[in-house]
Amino acid sequence: MIAFFRRIRFNLIQKNKSGAYRLPVGRYFKYALGEIILVVIGILIALYINNLNTEKQESRTLNGYLHNIGENIASDQLSLRQIANFRDSSIIGSNYFMNMMEQASKEQYSLYFSRYFKFNPWLDESFQSNQSGFEALKNAGYLTKIQQTNLESQLYTYYNLIAKIKAEEQSLNNFMEEMEYDLYKNNIVQKIKPLIKKLQTNTASQEDFNELQRMMNFPSFIGSHSRNAGTRYMNKLYDRLVENAVKLQQEIEKITTD
Repeated sequence: MIAFFRRIRFNLIQKNKSGAYRLPVGRYFKYALGEIILVVIGILIALYINNLNTEKQESRTLNGYLHNIGENIASDQLSLRQIANFRDSSIIGSNYFMNMMEQASKEQYSLYFSRYFKFNPWLDESFQSNQSGFEALKNAGYLTKIQQTNLESQLYTYYNLIAKIKAEEQSLNNFMEEMEYDLYKNNIVQKIKPLIKKLQTNTASQEDFNELQRMMNFPSFIGSHSRNAGTRYMNKLYDRLVENAVKLQQEIEKITTD
């Protein structure tokens, strides 16, 4: 369009030079001013097009980060199901242990070690969240693109809850590590292993069983299972995170499908 106007102006100037169309000197300044205006218009159009391209590129980049976060959330759901299942089984096992201490029999002990001991509270299990997408979004400075939006609010709600879960799990695991260390320090674990083996192979004598009972009543055993039996609150935190994940995915879809 600018080239078209310039062509018209050029033809007028040529006619003026040939005498076919002579203009006063003042008109030349108008043509010069017109040239300046055309240049300014050209610059403004170029800036506008450049801004549009920049916005499109930033939108694609933002969508890429959000897509990665969506994939992270999907993998989080798998980890949540795994840790929630472990917690459920571990809590059931600890409750069984506490009841077993009140009415012990060889059959109950054998069942505990064959069914529940693999979910014992000393296993250092925790929810592993993939936060690479969110960290990349923050490090790239793209959080400013979603400030004061529902998406920003849901992101912080989700990842703040993950931080809370991590802190709770760390506190629980630290306690269990102390109990486990106490068991090893007092040589309980080393002595109890052959007794468990005898019990599971039906070769344990009454004396063996009495010794096993005595060791299983060691304070660190009781303390570990007592604490673990009351960790149902962890599963409630996992459930909340699942609910938040659904809301966050919905907000991500609103942005990426526009």
